[in-house]
Amino acid sequence: MAATDITLNRKPPLSSSNKKMILFLLLVGCFLYISWLQLGKWFDRPHLLPPSPGLHDTATLTEAKVNEILQALKRHIPAVNQTQLELTSSGAHSLVTLMNPKENYCVGEMVSVRVEMNDFRGKPKTYGGDFILARIHSPELKAGAAGVPEDFNNGTYRVNFTLFWPGSVKVSVLLMHSSEVVSSLWQTREFGTDKFIFTGTFRNSTLQETSRCDIHLSTNETVCEFKDERNQESFSCFKPKTLPCETLHYTRSRNSQAACLTDAEKQLLKRSAVGVKIPNDFKDMTVGDCKVGRVPQAAGNCEMGMSSPTPSGFFHSDRWSSSYCRMRSFQNVSDMNQCLQGKQVYLLGDSTIRQWIEYSTYKLNDLKYTSKTEAKAPKLAIDKRRNITMSWKMHGFPCISFSPCVISGGIYIVQELDRLAGGENTVIAISVGQHLRPFPLKFYVTRLMNIKQAVTRLLQRSPLTRVFVKSENTRELNSEIIWASDWHGHLQNLALREVFRGVKVGFIDAWEFNVAANSFDLHPNRNIVHNQIALFLSYLCGPSF
Repeated sequence: MAATDITLNRKPPLSSSNKKMILFLLLVGCFLYISWLQLGKWFDRPHLLPPSPGLHDTATLTEAKVNEILQALKRHIPAVNQTQLELTSSGAHSLVTLMNPKENYCVGEMVSVRVEMNDFRGKPKTYGGDFILARIHSPELKAGAAGVPEDFNNGTYRVNFTLFWPGSVKVSVLLMHSSEVVSSLWQTREFGTDKFIFTGTFRNSTLQETSRCDIHLSTNETVCEFKDERNQESFSCFKPKTLPCETLHYTRSRNSQAACLTDAEKQLLKRSAVGVKIPNDFKDMTVGDCKVGRVPQAAGNCEMGMSSPTPSGFFHSDRWSSSYCRMRSFQNVSDMNQCLQGKQVYLLGDSTIRQWIEYSTYKLNDLKYTSKTEAKAPKLAIDKRRNITMSWKMHGFPCISFSPCVISGGIYIVQELDRLAGGENTVIAISVGQHLRPFPLKFYVTRLMNIKQAVTRLLQRSPLTRVFVKSENTRELNSEIIWASDWHGHLQNLALREVFRGVKVGFIDAWEFNVAANSFDLHPNRNIVHNQIALFLSYLCGPSF
């Protein structure tokens, strides 16, 4: 067989540069393939990613700060267990003594009194924790200032006063509650539940239904949960039969008989008087001008973020003077109008801050409500000529009231603050506390911390916005002692100061206004409200403008 010649079609050999290019492309392809495989594995294991700052971290920091504040407040809570009335502190059997007495005093001096607490048998107490309020006053001058008590935890107290005005000055020290009563109040606050029964009213244009509401509902039934996701605050209502959850319009409350008190504790609270004057063993002080010849005034202007000391001021001729910044009286309507011109004022909180819009519409004839509303429904007043807007909204659940507390206008102050853009003409004033007195202190402090964080966010996005925080008022001596006692308010005011320490807000110490004026009114008279607003306006516009 003859050999066959086979001719092969061969391509010319690759050049050196082409070989290098192919090798490079192969290497790049392998690298991308391996990277893709690793990236897929990485996304398949998200829990391996380092945690990023978010809601969880904020909640953890909030919890830590809340616990820190609660721990600091524990020193104000007596740990006693005594229910025999004759062994408890008695204002009538105790004594107030003037320390280092002199014939005459000068305006600006500090004086101190010693309080020796005795029981009903007249025997000295050996531990502290009594709740006392003190003030100096001159009735003919319509003057008064609060004192600053110091507890030595051995049955004795020192109260310091600053002499702000010349004249004859009286000292008044009241025993609000014995340490034994305070201890019982703390127990029922922290461990007593269901002091109130809350009812929610759901409604639309044709139907109205009611159901039980509370901060926590332990049930397997369907509930409507009203929750602030950012801050994890919530309350719930049993779902009505037919209406959807979003039709909740208002809540109201009524007292429950439940309380974490023994029969002996109940008898102690029932028999213990509130606000008993402790007798003095000295006469009224005589205070002279000595140097200045007039009632002294603070030197600097009221500025956002400045600390509010105690005492923060005094009344004289029914007018409040700040001890730390210069004020205007704002007695003239034209001064108030000029200061508020062009401003949007948002009042957020309970009825004690609602008094500001009520007084402002009473005082300023051109500031008028846009419509008539229920007492606890959101309110809006406008002065069109001066471009003044003032509004009020309740702080939301819980609201202690038999009359309707409207929910549909807003649930949480935090949400209201987060909606605001802010600006140099945006002014906010916040007051929270009275409706939270019945609940564990941690609930109140957590609410405050969430509000503070919302204020901080607002000031970060709009530094020119001005935010004010108002402390609680004292209230009637015949208020329901278990949940409404001013001792709860005192403790909450201490927490309020601590929470907002270092935050650039204006502080209105309404508590001191009431103590200085000897006003035990949840809603004080117009003169006190005017002076609260005058301090507020002094921050906005200064002593002169």
